[in-house]
Amino acid sequence: MASEHQSENNQHAVVSTHQQAIITRICEQLFVDYARHLDFRDYDRFVDLFAQDGALNVAGKLQGKEKIRRAMSRRTDELRSRHVITNIAIDVLSETTASGIAYLSLYRHIGAESLVDEPVMLRGPAAIGHYTNSFKLTVDGWRIASCDLDFAFQDPSHFPPS
Repeated sequence: MASEHQSENNQHAVVSTHQQAIITRICEQLFVDYARHLDFRDYDRFVDLFAQDGALNVAGKLQGKEKIRRAMSRRTDELRSRHVITNIAIDVLSETTASGIAYLSLYRHIGAESLVDEPVMLRGPAAIGHYTNSFKLTVDGWRIASCDLDFAFQDPSHFPPS
């Protein structure tokens, strides 16, 4: 156990404080961009946040950009959502890998009201949980290697059966 802890400390020591700050900021931005692109239906940019072999595990596991892209294309236009991301914590593991957690407060509505450019009546959050992500440096820059969602609280009326 001590050698594992020393190995982790050595990995962190290899990355300068300045580089850790840069990587941390980039990964925080990936969390924010994830929410924004998803909420505003910018699915091409959403998919581009992932590594080529990236995994999205929210309502089942999707492995690879093409599977994620297909799933996004099936999202109904009647879904209006806002993913409020907070409490972001990033752990820089090396010059090319990092992990992070971010809290999620999810607001969503499914119905024709979402197609109109007016506010939809809100009962409260659909769910509250957290994302656990891993990030990696690719030839295209930093990308999400995996994204896992866990709910702590969920209102089932916001998640009709498929």
